Amino acid sequence: MPNSPAHMAIGAATGLVVALVPTDENKTTLDPFLGAGVGTFFGKLPDILEPALNPHHRQFFHSILVAGSIAYGLKKAYHWHPENETEKLFRGLALVAGGAYLSHLIFDGATPMSLPLIGKV
Repeated sequence: MPNSPAHMAIGAATGLVVALVPTDENKTTLDPFLGAGVGTFFGKLPDILEPALNPHHRQFFHSILVAGSIAYGLKKAYHWHPENETEKLFRGLALVAGGAYLSHLIFDGATPMSLPLIGKV
């Protein structure tokens, strides 16, 4: 099962890769250090929202519903065509943050405990 340093490293790697991938204009999305930093935080965010205080801590923020919502948001952000530098920055941050958060859920979902559909109701 991935632990906090593993989620942070995977998030940082996700952020770095997203930051280095060129956009339509053949420019990178974000500064690599900013991408890695944002990815580190968002790779850890599900466990900040729902701390692993017990083995069954995975609820709403670790759910398949949240993963699907983030995947949909990533698709919308990917197809967004920003018109100015501020919008380009927000698009890059959205792609890094969503990708890092989703990487956390993917790795947790691959464990024997997996992810709940929607968490506690």
